[in-house]
Amino acid sequence: MLLSAIGISSSTANDIEKEVEAIDAKISKEKKKIKEEKAKQDKAKQALRKSKKEINSLKKNLDKVSKKEKELLKELRLLEKKERKLKSSLAKEKTRLLQVVKQAYIAGHSPRIGLDQNGEITSYYLAKIAAQRSEKIKKYSVQVEEIKQLQTKKQNVRRELRKVKRKTNKDRNVAEKKREISSSEINATKSRIKNSETKIRSNEKRLSNLFVLLKKRKEETIKNKNLPNSRYEGKLFTSLKGKLRLPAMGTVTARFGQKRGDSDVYWEGVFIASKQGNSVKLIAGGSVVYSDWLRGFGNLVIIDHGEGYHTLYGNNEVIWVSEGDQLEAGDQLGTVGNSGGHSSSGVYFEVRKNSKPLDPLEWVNITE
Repeated sequence: MLLSAIGISSSTANDIEKEVEAIDAKISKEKKKIKEEKAKQDKAKQALRKSKKEINSLKKNLDKVSKKEKELLKELRLLEKKERKLKSSLAKEKTRLLQVVKQAYIAGHSPRIGLDQNGEITSYYLAKIAAQRSEKIKKYSVQVEEIKQLQTKKQNVRRELRKVKRKTNKDRNVAEKKREISSSEINATKSRIKNSETKIRSNEKRLSNLFVLLKKRKEETIKNKNLPNSRYEGKLFTSLKGKLRLPAMGTVTARFGQKRGDSDVYWEGVFIASKQGNSVKLIAGGSVVYSDWLRGFGNLVIIDHGEGYHTLYGNNEVIWVSEGDQLEAGDQLGTVGNSGGHSSSGVYFEVRKNSKPLDPLEWVNITE
């Protein structure tokens, strides 16, 4: 049990601060995206308002065109009705005059009066008839001519109306297409904004949790500025509880009983983050019972302090002692390294009694 392999990894305050910075950067990135998407959305909304305005204007124009066309069609029907009436009246008048001429011819009037070989009234008689009824015929002729002119005018107007209507319909289709594109862009930006907001909320929640963890880590942080010495040399180990010093200068980044990462394994000692090459010293007198590399511990030294007490010093860069050496408090065991596979240099330190791990921080005094 004493030499059971352990991992040398933990989330230090520095690691958490780096993660906080990374999440802050992600949040800033998403906020920038939201700003850009809102700018796009505003632009699309402006385009949508413009296209709706164009559509409304075109609809009004179409209504006006349609109304004008109806008025002109109504006028045309009235003119055509009047034209038919006038033509009918002229036909009746022509028939009546023809009967008068025939009767006059039969009655033996001037031989110059009569019909031509086709049975039509001769030009002489037509001239005579025209003279007699010139005013009425002239009036009818003028009306007929007016009708023709109006019809020509109406055809031109209708032609122009169709042209305008086609143009208006085309413009409306273009405006409708613009409206569809703008609406689609607005929906797309809303979706992207929602996605970014979701990411921000998720990162902010994660950030909040990290701040709590960071605060906890900082509260838990122990900085050791003193090294062991021989002032308690010769005393029983059991009497030194709360009086000893940590074996290296640095910061305690993993504490006894803490969970190691996401695993269900807990720390059975402490990890002291320290500069590579710093001294690793013995906390109390004892004999070296192990001095070699061990998987999970790296270069490991185990000291027997008597009464069933042992201390372990792992992750060393180099070891200066050998098995069987009798040492005093303050003697150098080796130098700080990362031979145990930790992400940074430091010393892994345990205190055990009869192979049972104890909290090392209960055995040391950091302040003195």
